[in-house]
Amino acid sequence: MSKIMYILGLILLCLFASANCDEIDCAKIPIENLEPCKMFLSNNSTNKPSEKCCEGASSWIAAPFEVVCICYKKSPNRLSFKPDEIKAAALPYECKESEFYKYVHCLL
Repeated sequence: MSKIMYILGLILLCLFASANCDEIDCAKIPIENLEPCKMFLSNNSTNKPSEKCCEGASSWIAAPFEVVCICYKKSPNRLSFKPDEIKAAALPYECKESEFYKYVHCLL
């Protein structure tokens, strides 16, 4: 049920977003910048994210989170791994990047 609500929310976001979803250039959204987080965000992960991982997370903040979410949901294969929910939720704290909290739900 919550997944359906999330998808419905994304659809509504597309309808009401200032930019048309078809006009969003997802190639410019730095989805792959989280690739250095693979060891931290995967199930068999390390304890702390690397500096490169935190830099990648910070790069997402430059783009509006709605756009990042739309682009990641359109092409989740731009990351070579599926992030673990608990690790994704811990990433903003571990990287000391509180603004990244709003992006976490995009990864789940």
